[in-house]
Parts: sequence; C-alpha cells; structure tokens
Amino acid sequence: MTGEKSQAIPRCERGAAMLAALCLAMVFAICLSSYIALCYTSLMMSTRNVMNSLSSELAETGMAQALYAANNNDWSGWDISGGTATANMTMTSSGLAFTANNPTPLNYGNGVTGQVTINVANYSPSTGITSITSQGLASMPNGSLSAGSATTNISRTLTYTTTSSPSAPFFVNAVAAVSPTLGNVLFKAGGTVDSFSSNPSTGVFQNYSNVAPGANNMASAIVLSQNTNSLSATVRLGNAVVNGYAVGYSSFYPGTTNWISYGGAAKVIGPSTPAGTSIDSSRLVTDALPYQPVFDEIRPSSNATIPAADCNPSPPGNAILSQSCSLGATSAPWSPVIYNVNGIRLNGTVITITGPVVLIVWNSTVLTNGGQFLLTTPQASLTIFQEYGGMSIDNTGSGITYSGVGWTPAKRVALLSTYNYSFAVSLAQTTPFYGVIYFPYMPVTISNTGPIYGSIVGSQVTFNSAVTIHYDEALRKPDTLNFDAAFRYLKAPIAVSALAESAQ
Repeated sequence: MTGEKSQAIPRCERGAAMLAALCLAMVFAICLSSYIALCYTSLMMSTRNVMNSLSSELAETGMAQALYAANNNDWSGWDISGGTATANMTMTSSGLAFTANNPTPLNYGNGVTGQVTINVANYSPSTGITSITSQGLASMPNGSLSAGSATTNISRTLTYTTTSSPSAPFFVNAVAAVSPTLGNVLFKAGGTVDSFSSNPSTGVFQNYSNVAPGANNMASAIVLSQNTNSLSATVRLGNAVVNGYAVGYSSFYPGTTNWISYGGAAKVIGPSTPAGTSIDSSRLVTDALPYQPVFDEIRPSSNATIPAADCNPSPPGNAILSQSCSLGATSAPWSPVIYNVNGIRLNGTVITITGPVVLIVWNSTVLTNGGQFLLTTPQASLTIFQEYGGMSIDNTGSGITYSGVGWTPAKRVALLSTYNYSFAVSLAQTTPFYGVIYFPYMPVTISNTGPIYGSIVGSQVTFNSAVTIHYDEALRKPDTLNFDAAFRYLKAPIAVSALAESAQ
C-alpha cells in the first residue's frame, strides 16, 4: 500500500477566505440595513399619506357633527361663549365623543388616532350661523395631539362661511300639493303661472313690473304634485298656461305622463320651446321623488299683549283680534313683536302693521267685507301661525295688502301651519297678494281675482278662478332678516356648500 501525505492549508489562504466572508457579510448587512431603512421610510410616508386623507375625513365628520347639532338645536356638551359654540372631540370606535370625557381613541392602524376641533359662529337658530370651522387632526404613533408637533401630526381644516342663512330652501315651487294620496293640483278655470325675482342680487330689489317680458327667468315656475298613489292625473291644468315645468309621478305607470291632463288651450312652455308647441315634453318631469320639502315650524313664545286701548280684546288673554288698530314696533331695531290671539275676525276692520309682527292664532282666521292687514313701512312683515281652526279671506275683503312699503317681496308675508290637520284654507283676495301660503297638511283653495306673487303649498291645491301666479325666485334664497317672514320661523335643515380646505 502506498501511504497518502496530508498537506496543511497555508495560514495566509485561510485568512483571505475569512476576510472574504466577512466582507460579504458586511455587504449583506449594509444592504439589509438600507432595505430596513427604506422600508421604514416607506412605512412612514405611507402612514403620513393615510393620515393626510384621514385628517380630511375627520374634518368632514366634524362638519357633519356641527350640522347635526344645528339642525337638532342640540348643543349639549359644547362650550358656548360669545355666540360661538366650540367642541373638542376624539374619534372612537362608535364615532366622535367629547375629549373632555376621556374616551378611548380609535386606533386606525399603526397607532394613528384622530381628533376634531369644531367652531360654530352664531350658533343660535334665531341669529343664523355665519361660519363653521372643523379641524381634523391625525396623530402619528409617537406623536402628540397637541399643537407644535408638525413632524408627528397632520391636520386639515374645512371652513364654511356665509353672509346669509345657510338653511336649505323650501319654497322651491310655484304650486305644490304634498299629500302622497290626495295631493292633486287642479286648475278649474285656466290661469297663468310664471316667475321673476324680487331680489335678483344682494341689495337689489324689484317688483314684477321691472322684469322684461319674455325674459328667460320668467319660465322657471314649477307646478308639482307629490301624489304617488293615483291612477288618474294628479296635475290637472285645464286651460292654464305654465311658463316653467310640471312635475309628478305615477307609481302605476312610471316614466309616463299619465299624471298630467290638460285642455286645448293649456301650455307648458319655456324660452326654448319650439314655436307652435303648446305642451313641451321636455318640461313634463316624471320624478319618483318630486321635491317639495316639508319642515316643522319654530313657533316662538309670545312676548307681547294685544294693545287693549286700540284692539279692545275681551276678555284679556283670550283676545279675538277684531278691532282696527296698529301692531308692531314703530322704530328700530325692528325686532318681531309676537302676539297670542284666540282668533282673528276682521269684518270691515283694518289692522295696520308697522314692523315685523307674528300672530299665533288658536282658532280660525276670517277676513270679510273689506277687512284687511295693511303693511305700511319698508320694515313691515306679517307671519300668521294658524295653529288651530281654518283660514278664510273672502272675495269682498281687501285681505293682506301694502301701502308705502316700496318694493313688495313675497318674503314679507307668511301664512303657515305645520301642525294643523283638520281644517282648510280659502283665499279669495281681490287685491294683489304678496307672500307664501304654507299649509302642507291642509287643503288650500284659491279663488283670487287679484294676482299672487309668491308660493303656494298645501296638502292639495285647487284653483277655482283663472288666477295669475308670479312665483318669486327670491324664495329659493333663505335669509334671516327680521322682515323676511317667509323663512324666520320654519325649521329648515342647514345645508353647506363651497367648503374651503386648508392644510398644516
């Protein structure tokens, strides 16, 4: 046998191999640490991007919280100071909760939490909200919810500001019948419906006579029925002419116009209707949800007593308003004067209105034989809450009229009730009527020989005369002026738009 001789690896070669292995390990370590750093940076950037979106969502949620509080007049838990309502809230698993109550924050992932700060200026419904600011703040896992931690917190702020009431409009139609079972609109003797605006821009006012005939904005009047349970026509025009739109819906024949009927002289037209066309099909709208909002009234508390020396109520505290007298403030600040009366009986008598006046009527209102409410100043307005009993203005009465008020917008007069179901409203005024008639739960019958400037809402609406209706588009712009009676005492939800977003 031949023996094998072993050879030892030289020490220098072993050192070189170890050095190569160490260098390779260092390269792996550098790559791994760089990758870890890259992953961490990517995680941080991803988290910040998520927080960026999250802070906007938190701001939107805060805006919704403010609208809920305003629309429900529920400011419990808010800090009220100087007409401003403020809330600091934390997002939890069940929604926003007041931070002062130490709620458990919602973990959005990676330890991210959220907080909202909300400020509502002029929060009171009697003054009208002027601005809402909602700041959504998202906190990084190692961050703080306090200010000054720009590297660990991201915020977005939504701001809504307005110079008028942000309330949603509710006089959006010329004529609307809202009962889902009886809400028909019936023209028995023809008539004309068109539109204009008494307030075309801020601080500019005009009467109907100032609008050029044939102007496009004279064709936006809407005649609407919300009766969705009828097999027969719910809008019956007869020979009426509508410069605008007719809106209704049939649950039995959706997509058809079976809900509208018309005579040979009827028209539904607009500025682009082809010559010779009487019923423009593009202006017949079949809508499964015809839009005529119905909101509750905000009935104020009475703060004034009918002046006995003039109106001669008997017995005191249970007054029947029947004698000629003057009501309302006669000097600035023209705040509404609110009266409780047991009923109104104006038989040839005249009530002079010199400022904003609110009458809460607990029995029927009847104007006959020249009886009238006469508005005599530019600040005068009249709101009648018909809380019980019916309302009747007959064709021998002057009704509700004006003298020396300058311009006569429909906002000045509001005849309304949203709690009265058992009676009816009848208007047969021989003079022009400027105002809104808002009785969503009572049938309204119109027998006017004088024109109507405004809007009519009833459970159903019947026209016995060939009445002329000029819908006032200014009714689509709510505001809170003391003498704009149409909007002041109806509880419309606040609607906001054109939100401005800022970032930090």
